Amino acid sequence: MHEVRTMSFQELIEKEREQRRTYILTTAEKLFYAKSFTGVSMEEIAKEVGLNKATLYLYFENKDHLLFAIILYKMKELTARCEGCMGKDISGREKSLLLVTTFLAFARENPEYYRTVCAAGPEVFKDSDNPIIKRIFDLLEKQTVMLRDALGEGSADGTIRDDLDPLEMAVYLQVMSSGIVCLPQGLRSVLEAGGIGFDRFVTDYPQFIAGALEKRPSLPAAERKKKSGTAKKG
Repeated sequence: MHEVRTMSFQELIEKEREQRRTYILTTAEKLFYAKSFTGVSMEEIAKEVGLNKATLYLYFENKDHLLFAIILYKMKELTARCEGCMGKDISGREKSLLLVTTFLAFARENPEYYRTVCAAGPEVFKDSDNPIIKRIFDLLEKQTVMLRDALGEGSADGTIRDDLDPLEMAVYLQVMSSGIVCLPQGLRSVLEAGGIGFDRFVTDYPQFIAGALEKRPSLPAAERKKKSGTAKKG
């Protein structure tokens, strides 16, 4: 029979601390979603989890750090899904579109999360020296590199245009995808006035991207020079 290993006192303390930290995060996340990030105080979070404020600060330095930890958790989950896309034996074009639709599906599954992050805005990331923010940005870079690689595969296998750098296209797609998820209410109203609901707008987005990624017919050398402004004037 295998000997059953018992936890040391220190390990039990660490396990209990991690469980409490997770409970704090889960509770704060629910409060942020219910009342908004700015509408919740550390005192309210402490009361909800049954701690005094001083003890809560032992786990999280401030409310921003709580939000960072939630974002990091979600970014890890999204990155894992993107890695699953990269392992598929499909064309570069299909892989690129799959990465985009995977992000949109993740956003649909986590509407309160994105509503909270979009409302908090980029200002919340001003503390660039925070180690959690660095990890978040590292994961964002990893997602961008995966999209770049998928686009590069498409350029190489002939399923995606090859007149633009894959990294450039990857950043275009990242910016557009994030912008759609955080679409301002004013633009949503414009769409609705035109008979286009937000769900339809999001659903049609991959179709728009598919057209933008299409391989362009090669131009004659003279036309390419003219387009780039390098043709000599007579």
